[in-house]
Amino acid sequence: KDIENEMGTPLFDRSKRHLILTDAGQIFYEKSKEIVALYDYLPSEMERLNGLETGHINMGMSAVMNMKILINILGAFHQQYPNVTYNLIENGGKTIEQQIINDEVDIGVTTLPVDHHIFDYTTLDKEDLRLIVSREHRLAKYETVKLEDLAGEDFILFNKDFYLNDKIIENAKNVGFVPNTVAQISQWHVIEDLVTNELGISILPTSISEQLNGDVKLLRIEDAHVHWELGVVWKKDKQLSHATTKWIEFLKDRLG
Repeated sequence: KDIENEMGTPLFDRSKRHLILTDAGQIFYEKSKEIVALYDYLPSEMERLNGLETGHINMGMSAVMNMKILINILGAFHQQYPNVTYNLIENGGKTIEQQIINDEVDIGVTTLPVDHHIFDYTTLDKEDLRLIVSREHRLAKYETVKLEDLAGEDFILFNKDFYLNDKIIENAKNVGFVPNTVAQISQWHVIEDLVTNELGISILPTSISEQLNGDVKLLRIEDAHVHWELGVVWKKDKQLSHATTKWIEFLKDRLG
């Protein structure tokens, strides 16, 4: 009776000697069986999830990074948990942070430091930045330069969605000049082509600059503060999926 009152309709025909389900009662009975079956199924499904027999990770990736590190870790994780799937989205660091805040991705690789009130993170990589110039450039005869030596040069930088843009401009201002930016790009191989064709110079992380072809010259920058640090970042206090949590633990273990 309580269920009938809650449903607002009779579930049994009581006019006969034995109770008979009404049409509404038959529907209620069939749906109840489905609910019971689902309830019985859930424990085994949770066991599959906790054992990472299944799972999905949405990850934002910076275009300014050494992909080999991340790919090696993803490959090793996949060997251990082959049924976990991934959605890998490449963007600038500022977009990645916003996607994490908006729950569009679970985790992301971006520049450190990040706002510790909003994000948790673990460090992925730290490296120096290198100057790249064409082989015909006046600085190509050197192996090292000081940042102030680049005053007056035309710069090719990543666009404003990338923290590397901000870092280069900030470091230049600290030694007394503002870079003359002639082009802003979102892909490092296009930067390489523009430098090769003498549109300007650029500054890239060492791991990326070492992947360039022989048409450009790499120079060390003497200034000790010209370095680049990346981290894997996620939203603070967010309940991450089991697969994502397991991946972060795996990453920390691999990186020591």
